[in-house]
Amino acid sequence: MSPAIVSNLIIYPVKSTAGLSLPQAELLTSGLVGDRRYLITKPDGTFVTGRTHPKITSIRSNYHGEILRLTQEDMIDLVLDPAGFSESYLDTSVWGTELIGQICGDKADDWISTVLGEPLRLLYFGNRSERYIKQHPDCDVSFADGYPLLLIGDSSLAHLNNRLPAPVSMANFRPNITVSGSPAFEEDGWSLIRIGDVRFELPKACARCVFTTVDPHAHVADKTLEPLRTLTSYRQRQNSRDVLFGENMIPLNSGSIRIGDPVEVLKTKTRPVYIDNWLPSASRLSQQMKPPAAKDFLNSPVLLRCVQIIQETHDIRTFKFIADPQQRFDYKAGQFLTLFVPIDGKVVSRCYTISSSPSRPDSLTITVKRVTGGKVSNWLHDHLAIGSTLEAQGPSGQFHLQENQPRQLLLLSGGSGITPMLSMLRFITDNALDFDIHFHHSARRNCDLVSWQELTLLARQVPGLKLSFNTSQEKPDTSHSNKVFEGRLTRDKLIEVCPDLLERSIFVCGPDAFMKTAQEDLRILGLPDDQYEQESFSIVPLAPPEDARGESYKIHFTKSGVTTEIKGNQTVLTVAEASGIDAPYSCRGGICGTCKQLLVSGSIAAPNAMGLSNEEVDTGFFLPCCSFPRSDLSVDI
Repeated sequence: MSPAIVSNLIIYPVKSTAGLSLPQAELLTSGLVGDRRYLITKPDGTFVTGRTHPKITSIRSNYHGEILRLTQEDMIDLVLDPAGFSESYLDTSVWGTELIGQICGDKADDWISTVLGEPLRLLYFGNRSERYIKQHPDCDVSFADGYPLLLIGDSSLAHLNNRLPAPVSMANFRPNITVSGSPAFEEDGWSLIRIGDVRFELPKACARCVFTTVDPHAHVADKTLEPLRTLTSYRQRQNSRDVLFGENMIPLNSGSIRIGDPVEVLKTKTRPVYIDNWLPSASRLSQQMKPPAAKDFLNSPVLLRCVQIIQETHDIRTFKFIADPQQRFDYKAGQFLTLFVPIDGKVVSRCYTISSSPSRPDSLTITVKRVTGGKVSNWLHDHLAIGSTLEAQGPSGQFHLQENQPRQLLLLSGGSGITPMLSMLRFITDNALDFDIHFHHSARRNCDLVSWQELTLLARQVPGLKLSFNTSQEKPDTSHSNKVFEGRLTRDKLIEVCPDLLERSIFVCGPDAFMKTAQEDLRILGLPDDQYEQESFSIVPLAPPEDARGESYKIHFTKSGVTTEIKGNQTVLTVAEASGIDAPYSCRGGICGTCKQLLVSGSIAAPNAMGLSNEEVDTGFFLPCCSFPRSDLSVDI
């Protein structure tokens, strides 16, 4: 068997922040040069880490000699030069070991306080700072937890990822050195090793904590405590609460190591005995072999775990999710879900159409375009990674294929409005449904065409599917389709690409201007209103109905125990918020259905309540965001 070799070297200048990979590194007996030299504390010197402050992981670092540059997406960079630090020191401690840290100054304190949203200080391990390993008082260490270094094998992470719902990266565990070429958990038995000209003692395995559950990309803790939950099932030490993953290391001499250096095992030790409660039936594969029944997730949020990210175009990505714990998804082709996204300590909700087909119920996808000023869409592009989780609720929306859908369809989409059309087309082709479909898409450029290679393949397999598109900002690539043209979609072009459009049910989705023009053109051409459907999440402020009255009524929120006044021209959601009640919502216009609640008693006017089915209305549900009182009310909020 080939020897293990060093596959990565990482330093963490600020304790608990993201690491910096290096091709080679210098070692002192206290660890990698530059590693854990800075510590974040409260004003009284109590140190803080990502265990309690997950946003610490959003800070990136870069060394230029002794000068450290810290970056964070919402901040101007902070440059730290120890030569300019105060001569003052502050008492602090790291896991019970008392020491002093050099004060970096007001500018550094203000920067870190702004990032983490509370008064904090930044300390440096200066010339007067001293700290030694408790169990090895002759060995020095800086601000690291207990030992100077941590080593993990790549195969060990791969073994863990085979048991997780979705893989995580080494960033969850923050090792300094990773090695490849050794079997999974081979490092458990190493006691003394040599890398390059440096000898390392491996005194004990590393007991893992809740910090491993902080998503290093989204900077929030995993709601199901993965990967620690799975590690606990088979890496918990016998007769102990410790969950072990990785080996602590002490450098016994100074020297250099580099990526590619072999690992020479000089001495071994007895491996720990673990309690293995992990069962093969818990694996994702075995769950897929015996899947649960499909169900929707309207009444309570479901946790979605990202398992794949596909770069569709330069600014569009598809995110594939499974449910954790596993469930199958039940939705209609064309519907959307509401995501609850943690941004800057607040949860922001947004609606996204499901682009996958309900005929493949074990996962679902959303296809998201990066847009200027798009708070949530851009966050998804920048922070959502494989293994990340988000809560979602749904499915919702009336823009979908119906059970009695006429077989002749015209699907018109512009830009990212292609997503519900993808769901419909995938569903129809998966089930070999006998439809006569013409799909036309409007894009700015050829590079903006989403999934067109897949659609072209489907059109070759399904005789009833015809494709066409136009590009508004460049000449179209005619190799994609015979029916293509340059310029915007006009009334004349509509007739040219689909001469029998008046005989079809037409679904339209895209930017507001695109849908408005398409609707006007189709009406002029004589399309009956009952053959037209459109989708949009661009909601204008909701106006009271024309018969809104000036009377005042009493409204009782049963769950919150609040009784207050509501006027005839106020929505239930508006009054709930004014009363300090945290009620869920997304669109505020009656479209998404996110705010759905039970009306216990009373009567309302809700002419815009498109996000409810007739069955839900009959059951007593209503949408607070677009419901106005017509009597005293009692609602289940």
